[in-house]
Amino acid sequence: MKSQHEENKALMGNTKTQELCRILQKRLKSSKDNNVSILEHRGIIYNDPQVISELLSEWFCNDTRVHPTPNFQMTCKSNHKLGEIDFNIQNIDSAIKTLKSNGSTGTDDIPSVIYKNGSTEMVVLLLRIFTLSLETGTYPEVWKTTYILPKHKAGAKTSACNYRPINITPVISRIMGKVVKDQVSDNLLEHELINPSQHGFLKKRSCATCHIDFFNEVTRSRDNRELVIVLYFDITKAFDRVPHNLLVNRLCSLGICDPLLSWIKSFLCDRNQITKVGSINSRPKPVSSGVIQGSVLGPLLFIIYINSICECFSVGKPILYADDLKVTYKCKNTDLGITVNAIQQELEKMDRWCDTWQLQFNVDKCGWLCMGCNNLELDLTIQGHALLRLESVLDLGLKYSHDLSFSEHISKQVSKSRRLIGFLLRNFYRNESRILLYKVCVRPLFDYCSFMYSSIRIEDKLKVEGVRRYFTSKLLGTENGANYSTRCDTLGLETLWLRRLRLNLTLYYKLLNHLVFTSTNGIRLSDDSGYKLRHTKGTVAIEQCKTATRQKLYLIRYAQIWDKLPMEMRQAGTLASFKKVLNYKLHEFANDSSCFNFSKTASNSL
Repeated sequence: MKSQHEENKALMGNTKTQELCRILQKRLKSSKDNNVSILEHRGIIYNDPQVISELLSEWFCNDTRVHPTPNFQMTCKSNHKLGEIDFNIQNIDSAIKTLKSNGSTGTDDIPSVIYKNGSTEMVVLLLRIFTLSLETGTYPEVWKTTYILPKHKAGAKTSACNYRPINITPVISRIMGKVVKDQVSDNLLEHELINPSQHGFLKKRSCATCHIDFFNEVTRSRDNRELVIVLYFDITKAFDRVPHNLLVNRLCSLGICDPLLSWIKSFLCDRNQITKVGSINSRPKPVSSGVIQGSVLGPLLFIIYINSICECFSVGKPILYADDLKVTYKCKNTDLGITVNAIQQELEKMDRWCDTWQLQFNVDKCGWLCMGCNNLELDLTIQGHALLRLESVLDLGLKYSHDLSFSEHISKQVSKSRRLIGFLLRNFYRNESRILLYKVCVRPLFDYCSFMYSSIRIEDKLKVEGVRRYFTSKLLGTENGANYSTRCDTLGLETLWLRRLRLNLTLYYKLLNHLVFTSTNGIRLSDDSGYKLRHTKGTVAIEQCKTATRQKLYLIRYAQIWDKLPMEMRQAGTLASFKKVLNYKLHEFANDSSCFNFSKTASNSL
């Protein structure tokens, strides 16, 4: 059978996981060929790929154009100047190693494997090119043309407005951009020029750290019997509508100077894009605004541009991941009127900020959510439109309700994972293939922000664990009487709750040792202030909580678990040594729960 032969061949290769993923995409009929078969324009239906590519290209360009914006002086926020980038063989080689072997190629048609398999001489050549480019303040013209792949978002597939442009830049530009981005972001963070509320595209920060800070903030307020009002904002075409002249002014105010400033100006201007529909290319179209989302440097430039939005808030606490912005307000019931007035004043500040910086909110996707009062009605407006009350939100991949329930999120993830498992079982024939694809496609659904599982209901945790129970029983059957744990051992899989314990303890170690960023004081060593017995070294202070919601928070729940760990784990000097001891102890724990000083029945709280 052809499909079985294809699968067997993939398993014999050195890149079997990548090959199996390619086969999976093909069998799902969702390979990224970006074919748009028909498109409607002014009442006429077109099916010619060349015409469709031109129509989409025109839409993408028109949708990102901004009105000319006057320059204005900005206060310099840094006395430290950054004008040079230190290119060397080591950082260029490191940037090459981060490339994906199967990544898309840009307009030069040079794949990433050419660079990854290149010799030292190639790295030296890149060093010369990058150095010359920076010294002259010139971004090479051949790198300025990018491919645009139209990706359907939602709604009718015949409408151009329902497609999102995905930029594909030349691989060589990604290598140079990675080195520039790392050194610029390090400089900005070192001199505290990026607001600590920003978690997007910066070292030690992620969606996970953004969620940790947010849930720590709101559960602490609820524990203090305070109302929490959260505003959620969506910026229309945020990356695509950044005026270049205002961005350059912003860079100057942060101490970016020549030749780096001229190089960034060159990076931004005189760009072109070609829209691909299948194998058909549109004519090149000029791009006059925005930062390139598909580039390595683009997201950092956007973060720099939007940084001052945090200055709109003195009462509210903003939390950002790139352009995803939410603002939390807390108050006692008796102070609600004062707080609502403050919220409206800060919304008006945001209106003025948007006028100044030429950005606009998508008011249909903005709203507010209240934690602590189900019947609260607020009259809040932004840009002349009323903000809608929300009962639940989808926030950076997590869906939660006003009472911080994740049940709907869990149900959707479980349903999606079961569909994927069913597809794997029907379309792949060897258990080795099924297990590899399960690890790549299904397991990450539950690995993402796994710390939040400490806050979900036991029924939801059982639903999640049921996914792996189902998968292992389908692979091995139940006629041999093997229980769930034995089936996992046979297949080389951890139970999901044990995997969560591994991931969450590792994250806790990183938080405690400042290997990841947090802007909230969520963890504090208990032996900071004086002498402690030897066996209590490395323990953390346990916060006394009044509410179950706060008690179940990851930072609180895992503080209790952390203090029960063996001292050799708590005092591990490096992350590698911690992981080594953790792996050994988890293997031991599978057979003897006393090694962690808490029962396996506690898995329901992990």
